[in-house]
Amino acid sequence: MKTRLPLSLLAFLLAAIPSATGAPAGTDLGNVMYVGDSITHGMNGGSYRWALHKIFADNGISYNAEGVKTGNYSGGVTPGTSYGGQPFNNEHSAQASARAWEISGRKNGSRFDGSNISNWLGLSDTKANGAAYQGQTFTGTDTPDTFFVMIGTNDLLSDGNNATLGDRIDTATLDLLGDMDAIVDTMHAANSDANVIVLTIPCWTQHSNGNSDATHQAVETYNASLKSWGQSKPGVTVIDVNRGLMDVASSTPFYGVRSMFNNPTADGLHPNAQGDLLMAGNIAKALGYAGRSAGQLRRDAGEMAVNFHQGGGTPAWSGIPDLTNAGFSVSNVAVGAEGISLGQAGTSSISRTWTEGTSLKNGFTFDFNLVLGDGEANGWNTTDQFSVSLGNGSFYGTLNINEAYIKWGDAILYSLDMSANTENLRLAYVTGNELEGLKGGYYVWLGDMLIGEALSVISGSGCNGVTIRYDGSGTAILKDLSMDGTGSYAPATSGLANEENAFISAGADNSGAGGAPEGNMTWPETGFTHTAANQNCSGTFNARAAADSSAGTAGNSVGVTIASGNATYIYANSGNYTGDVRLTIANEGQASSWYAAHGASGTLNGNAGLRFTDAATGGSTVFGAVNSAGVMGNVYLEFSAENAAFGTFTSANSSSVVGSYATDIKGNVDIVVNSGTFSSQIMGGIYANAKNAATTIGGTASVYMNGGTVNGDVMGGGLTGSISGGSNATITGGVINGSVYGAGKGGAILQGSNVRVTGGTVRGNIYAGGSGGSVQGNTSVTVSGNSATLRNGNVWGNISGGGSGGTVTGNSVVRIQDLSSGTTAYGFDKYAGTISGGTNVSGTRTLVLDHVTVDHFRASLTDFTHVSAVNHAHTALDSLGGALSVTIEAGSGLVLNGVSGLTTLILGEHASFTLQGLTADMVIVDITGASHYTLSLTEIPASLDNIKFLNNGVLHDAAMSTDPQANSAMVFAQVPEPGSASLGLAGLAALLWRRRRKMFH
Repeated sequence: MKTRLPLSLLAFLLAAIPSATGAPAGTDLGNVMYVGDSITHGMNGGSYRWALHKIFADNGISYNAEGVKTGNYSGGVTPGTSYGGQPFNNEHSAQASARAWEISGRKNGSRFDGSNISNWLGLSDTKANGAAYQGQTFTGTDTPDTFFVMIGTNDLLSDGNNATLGDRIDTATLDLLGDMDAIVDTMHAANSDANVIVLTIPCWTQHSNGNSDATHQAVETYNASLKSWGQSKPGVTVIDVNRGLMDVASSTPFYGVRSMFNNPTADGLHPNAQGDLLMAGNIAKALGYAGRSAGQLRRDAGEMAVNFHQGGGTPAWSGIPDLTNAGFSVSNVAVGAEGISLGQAGTSSISRTWTEGTSLKNGFTFDFNLVLGDGEANGWNTTDQFSVSLGNGSFYGTLNINEAYIKWGDAILYSLDMSANTENLRLAYVTGNELEGLKGGYYVWLGDMLIGEALSVISGSGCNGVTIRYDGSGTAILKDLSMDGTGSYAPATSGLANEENAFISAGADNSGAGGAPEGNMTWPETGFTHTAANQNCSGTFNARAAADSSAGTAGNSVGVTIASGNATYIYANSGNYTGDVRLTIANEGQASSWYAAHGASGTLNGNAGLRFTDAATGGSTVFGAVNSAGVMGNVYLEFSAENAAFGTFTSANSSSVVGSYATDIKGNVDIVVNSGTFSSQIMGGIYANAKNAATTIGGTASVYMNGGTVNGDVMGGGLTGSISGGSNATITGGVINGSVYGAGKGGAILQGSNVRVTGGTVRGNIYAGGSGGSVQGNTSVTVSGNSATLRNGNVWGNISGGGSGGTVTGNSVVRIQDLSSGTTAYGFDKYAGTISGGTNVSGTRTLVLDHVTVDHFRASLTDFTHVSAVNHAHTALDSLGGALSVTIEAGSGLVLNGVSGLTTLILGEHASFTLQGLTADMVIVDITGASHYTLSLTEIPASLDNIKFLNNGVLHDAAMSTDPQANSAMVFAQVPEPGSASLGLAGLAALLWRRRRKMFH
């Protein structure tokens, strides 16, 4: 629990400061409890809490969410999901259908099992119905420092006849504000310095209870009373969440924008992700925080590469020639003292292409200020359209604006009287980074408030730069134009108080790092000897032949793009050819049977690449190589078309993607899935019948899953043949409705297999090996961070260093990595099935806990021979999974809650190990090089004869310091000769004993 200036006082101080220069309300909110109903709980989304979590991460604001509930009511965000390196534990004290009178404890209700705020804060152990409360309490250091309260929607709209709410709003308001009084008083009784932030009731559209204009007006009236109440209530800040969500052009008062609510015609009470985004932005703005940056650097428009500015009373441009001299094309545009006027007769436009040499790999940005129309004065004009298109020649996005709405396409992002707008709009394309939880797409800011997140692109060359159009009879005034093709940037802000800890995405500094998902190769856009663009495919289509009809050794590098048509088979190359071949399917090129990078016949003496991008719609199975003599180089398959769907070519071992079918590949096979839907399994290895069982891949076979959905397994290996360089599966995102295997279903992997999982959802299990065949060499599986989910419904998935079948001749390693403290029940529990070293592994089987700092490692461990704790890992285990040896490297610590047959223990400097009991006849504790360590037993043994210490090759007996009251003992080396290097350990026993109890008891 922290003591800080109450936010109500901060809000008062901030009120005297213009919002553009408002100081933030602190950078550590301490323990945070969100209290409310289904809008806070989350219906088909993460709720405004998830959107607010991302604002906190973008601004370096720390907090620890806690509460009696975990997760969302439906859909939503999996607890432990990370954004910008900050896990979202999804804890709160909110429940669907909750009332304020339940939370206050005034009356007994069915939500929260009848408990209330006094129970949760440890102020009462009796529920409203008189029953004993036995649930979680948040007291002592867990007492909340900050409360967010959003409650009352159900009290007003569902308690009593909804149609009469307007007539009884005064009575309903008194009851509801009385409950709010009681709730806030209880919060301050638990923590007198607590920041209590009360949120207004959100607007809505329609709901099944039935509602009228009077109902909407009544709730708006209640919100006004709530704000007045907050001004007189000490320690309370009331924030209105409705700006931008409320439809300014609606004839119904307090009516929500329909595109911002779930099911707006039946149950329009619950904001969707867009509504959550705006509510969170309004909260942050009212608290004085900067808006979302989406992990991007914050830059003023004046700092950008190309800037045209209208400021003060003197125009920065003297006329149209100044725009044209700067590279802009104009039509029906006038420049005056107020800015650029586009309301001329006919369609007005301004456009500018990117300058030659501009780098667009890290995104691009356009910034402008717009005043449009006259608002409500002559009726809302939502027909005349102002548009800004921004693109790179391969794709673009369009922001449409009228007098009342800022839209992406037809979807409204924000409702605003544009005739009164004073804030700049910024449109930026962000490349994204799935490992950081940052989705790629277009982002839109109004001022520094993010109002559009990861918006979709339109494929095509319709815009290569910026194009501004206005088709209307009103007045559109533009000023403060700037554009930059060197990166995507968030607006500058004065509200950023903890910049050094704010989330900056990898590559946001234009270093080029983190721009592309894992496994993606840099696809050459130029330098081809032969090219063929916008091809129409039919029949059996050989893409290379469309660009270069010569065969044999006559060719070189070939690049082909298919834009339309429907073929039986599509090959990037067929027949004999020397040179690299790369095929892009960008739009509607489909195949009823299959696609292949090389196939049908002949040998490709070079590399082959096949990718699906933009609006490609997919088709049937995709092969790296099929039914041909061989590929002498590497094969690359990339799936980057969001709406593409891929089928299967056989009912036996149905597969949507395969590295090779009956074709030798001398180099590597890389399969990269960024998006799309796959009806069956993906295999990086070989699919062939018995006749072609000797097929080989000379290099490695690797599958990278960064997005998309696979309705089957993902395998680094295949069904038959051999892979000389080993096989791998890397999962950073997407959904796999099967299991993940490093190897395959058969054949031989000659140099081991590996799996790495850092994100995504796996609804089966994870195996470093395969389901059949043999793996010669070692296997490994690494699960890193809290972003991945390994669960199918209520069933936890399993992790194995071996396979579900077949054999592994070498050793296995299962590494669990980078799990932060505070994720006990909602982070690592995603992997709380069985973790095994692998029953089919011949060699050693090691579990490595690498920087795992959860309180309790809850997985069931089995079939391990060794356990290691490294990189400052600190956690507790229920067993060692059969392991007889343990290594605890410097600075790490383990607690073993069960008895153990441990025989070997290696302790590094400042390492610690706590045992419940020993069953082994002899355990050797190696302390070589460690002058400070902690070894303790939580049950005092009758004798220490079975414990020996090894120090620089010399065995020493064990001595101990006991704590009979706790039935525990500290154990250390008994060195017989004074002055020896390890004699000082006995003198450290008392100090280490106190440290041990503080950490683990």
